Order: sequence, then structure tokens, then C-alpha cells
Amino acid sequence: MKAAVLIAASGRGQRLGGEIKKQYVTLDGVPILARTLEIFVKHEAVNQIVVIVPGGEVDQARQMIKSFWPLEKISFVEGGKRRQDSIHRGLEALPRKAGMVCVHDGVRPFVTAKLFEAVLEMAIRCGGAVPVIPVTDTLKDIAANGMINRTVCRDRVYHAQTPQIFRYELIMEAYRKAHLLGIEATDDSYLLELLGEAVCTVPGDRANIKITHPQDLLIAEAFLKRGR
Repeated sequence: MKAAVLIAASGRGQRLGGEIKKQYVTLDGVPILARTLEIFVKHEAVNQIVVIVPGGEVDQARQMIKSFWPLEKISFVEGGKRRQDSIHRGLEALPRKAGMVCVHDGVRPFVTAKLFEAVLEMAIRCGGAVPVIPVTDTLKDIAANGMINRTVCRDRVYHAQTPQIFRYELIMEAYRKAHLLGIEATDDSYLLELLGEAVCTVPGDRANIKITHPQDLLIAEAFLKRGR
């Protein structure tokens, strides 16, 4: 089954610092966003890619991507104020018979075809699927005054990654309901949870990092040196 891919790249990257938005920062001469697109541009299961960029930056993003990848199956839309608004705009740019929809962070440049395929296969079976990795640190519930309330059992706690993949009609209904009820979420699968829909998981990839802080760039550069 084919999938449409939404690339969430409309953030401003304030936690990374610097004057250049993080999706345009280069790693070994290639912008992070261009690296992220690679496996989706090349994968035969992907028939459409919508790159969601900050307002007023469609032309800039198109010219940048054009230097690395053909644009035959890539289109661009402007994002909204929140990530949730941006993804909704991306969904609205897809045809109603899109089939499966993959949502991926524009600053996760080390996603692999193997992970994408595993999530897609599970999403076809379940309706929605998310890659996850176990939490290894001890978790503390902290009160507003900075004191520890309790230690949280980590046995069933996982970090969620992208790509997250869903049947088109499910994710569209989830976003429609979230808009009507004023629900806000930073994770797409959470909106399906609110609908009572089952969301399956697959093992994630610890190298599939999201570049958010300056130290993440150092990690990314180390991955590249190792041939990731």
C-alpha cells in the first residue's frame, strides 16, 4: 500500500539557538531537512510528500530542496502557529483517498527505510502505529515547588518517535475532533487515543534522533562520521 508523507518542518528551532532555523542547518554540507527527505523521496511506497514549512518560506524551502532532490512528488505548504495546526494544514493538502499518512519530524534526519517499512506494515494492520524506545533513566514526578512527589515506574514508559503512520480517515477525524474540542497535542497518536482508536507500536531506533538542542548536532555529526 502506498503512503503520503507529511514532513513537519515549520518550527522555529529556538532551543537550538543561532540565526538559522534548525531544519536549514547543514550537516556535512547538506541541510537537515534535505537529509530527512532522502528515504521518502527514494522509497517506492511513498507517492506524495508534503513539506510543511514556516510561513513565508515556501519558495526558500523549495529552492533548497530542489538542489538535492527532484520535486516531482514533493509539494510545500505553510504551517500554522502550533505544530498541530501545521499538521492539519498538511492533511488538508492531501487527497481524500490518500490511504496511509505518515507524519515525520523534519529534523529527524537518520530515519531509515527499515523503520519506515516496519511502522507502515503495522499501521496497515492496526490503523495506526508509532515507533517507541524504552526509557532508561529514572523518572521523577516533580511538584511545582521543585520537590519530588514520587518515582515513576519506567517499566511501561517509552519515548515516542516519528515516523508515525495512520489510515487517512482516522487521522483526519482525530484532527477534526481536536479542533472542535480545543484539544492540543504535540504527538499525533495522542489524538487517536482520545478517539478510543488503537495505536500499535514497533521498536524504534535510538539513532533516529530529533535535533533540538546544540548537543544533538554533535551527536548527529558523530553518526555521520560513523557512516550512518
